[in-house]
Amino acid sequence: MAAMAPLDLTEVLKNAPPGDWIALSNDEKRIVATGKTLDETVKAAKQAGEAHPIVLKVPPAGALIV
Repeated sequence: MAAMAPLDLTEVLKNAPPGDWIALSNDEKRIVATGKTLDETVKAAKQAGEAHPIVLKVPPAGALIV
């Protein structure tokens, strides 16, 4: 199996709220929902019409990312 190329989400995530969960559209081109908890974020994404959102946690402001 070939390795997947890294995906640059810099532009999509530039306005993501620090410390929150975010749900991306299945095509990874836009944020469809945000929330303080995973469950609330998934629920909001599904209510927004995204049946299979890609969900991730945004690091808090000032976090060291290596």
